[in-house]
Amino acid sequence: MASETVAQEGAARKVSLREELTARRKAMTPDIIDERGLKVQSRFLAAPYYQKARTVALYAPIRGEVPTRDILIAALQDEKIVCYPLSHVHGRILSFRAIKSEAELEPGRLGVREPTNSAELIPVDQIDLFVVPGLGFTRDGKRLGRGGGYYDATLKAASARSRRVGLAFGDQVVDTMPTTNDDVDMDLVVTEAETLRGLYRDWDFLDT
Repeated sequence: MASETVAQEGAARKVSLREELTARRKAMTPDIIDERGLKVQSRFLAAPYYQKARTVALYAPIRGEVPTRDILIAALQDEKIVCYPLSHVHGRILSFRAIKSEAELEPGRLGVREPTNSAELIPVDQIDLFVVPGLGFTRDGKRLGRGGGYYDATLKAASARSRRVGLAFGDQVVDTMPTTNDDVDMDLVVTEAETLRGLYRDWDFLDT
């Protein structure tokens, strides 16, 4: 029974932390999001994980998430395969399609931009680097999502050689976070001011 109580307390703390972090995000103006977002993306593009990756999974931002447009433009120029998740999910694992230009993203069922159905499907186990959104992160790479668990399930289903980087604004970094065995940690968390080491596994991951 004690373990059940601990699990219930952890779940309750996650709910209150989500509410707090959602409020922080809503307090950010579009100008602040754009300004800080440029710095986050620039710092991410300088990371060896990005430079070594051949296939990169991005996300289309919603409700105050860190923008990813600069990363998309750079990755296409660098001739990487760039894919985005689809809104319709079979089970818990996200499906991804590759795009060749930003014009191939259009609003999906949930209003989030996603690739058109004509875009090429990319198997999850072929993705080298996952760029992951989140409501909050800790300095050692723990992540709090919106509660659906889709990214956690997807990252667990990915190749063991894949890596994951969380993008966040400094306001989203917290000292502690309740976790379960279903939660997946990040290799790096990149903010506008610093790059935080999480798992920080070797970035020569394509050779492993």
